[in-house]
Amino acid sequence: MSGIISRIGSNIGTLAARATGLAAVGMVGYDAHVIGKLTSDTYSQSREANRLSYAANNDAYLDSPSAVMGKVKKKIFNFQLENNIFMPIEAAIGYFKGFGGMCLENGLPLGLGVLATLAKGKIIPRLSALGLLMIGGYKVLHDGFGVGRPERLNSAFK
Repeated sequence: MSGIISRIGSNIGTLAARATGLAAVGMVGYDAHVIGKLTSDTYSQSREANRLSYAANNDAYLDSPSAVMGKVKKKIFNFQLENNIFMPIEAAIGYFKGFGGMCLENGLPLGLGVLATLAKGKIIPRLSALGLLMIGGYKVLHDGFGVGRPERLNSAFK
C-alpha cells in the first residue's frame, strides 16, 4: 500500500495534468455535442422547409396545360408532404456540421487536452496542462468577467 501511495505522490503533477487534459476534452466534447444537436434541428428543419417550398412551387405551375400532368404533379406533391425519408439524414448531417465546427473552433484546447492526456513522459503533459490553464483563465476573464471586451450596450449612445 505504501508503494502505491509513494508512486502516486511522485507522479501527482503528471496525474493532475492528465486530469486537466481529460476535463478539457470532456468540456469541448460536451459543448460540441450540444451545438451539434442545435445545428441538427435548425439544419434539418431549414432543408425540409426549402424542399417543401420547392415542391409547392413546382406543383403550382405547368409548362403546358395538361389535366393528366396536373394530377401527377398533385400526387407527387402529396407524396413529398408525407415523406419523412430525408429528415433523419439531414439531421445527422446537421449534427456532424455543428459538432465538427465546434471541435474546429476549440481546436487548441482540444489538442492540448488530448496531448496532456495521451503524451508520454512528464514534461509534455504538464506543459499542455499549463497551456490549458492559461487558456481557461483567459476565457474566464474575457468571456466570464468581460475584461477587455467593448461595452456593446451603451456604445451606440456615446
